[in-house]
Amino acid sequence: MHPSRRTFLGLTAGLALATAVGAQNRTPQPTPMPRSAPTWGPDPPPFSRTPSPFPTEAPPKSDPRQVLKANQEDIKKDVDRLSELVSELRKGLDDGDTKDVLSLDVIHKTEEIEKLAKQIRGLVRG
Repeated sequence: MHPSRRTFLGLTAGLALATAVGAQNRTPQPTPMPRSAPTWGPDPPPFSRTPSPFPTEAPPKSDPRQVLKANQEDIKKDVDRLSELVSELRKGLDDGDTKDVLSLDVIHKTEEIEKLAKQIRGLVRG
């Protein structure tokens, strides 16, 4: 090999190695923040006392007694449904042979009972 070829190949290999090492040591650049949408017209002065074009009325407060009454009605319905599910579960356990395997219906009933109990607990806590 000619000395010029050796020099060329050595420089090429060195440059490739330096590029690879430099790429590994480079710190990642932070992601640029998105630009805000352009605004049309002049900016309002800060802390201006001009009234807002959108009224800021507070939402009407609900009566706590009505909320509790509605919750109580929901709780009663859910408890009735819960007692039905428990009686169906008991009937399913009594009818089937559960010594070896539980039926899918029994498992689904227990999951539905759990969901309903959590819902009742949430209503009771308010």
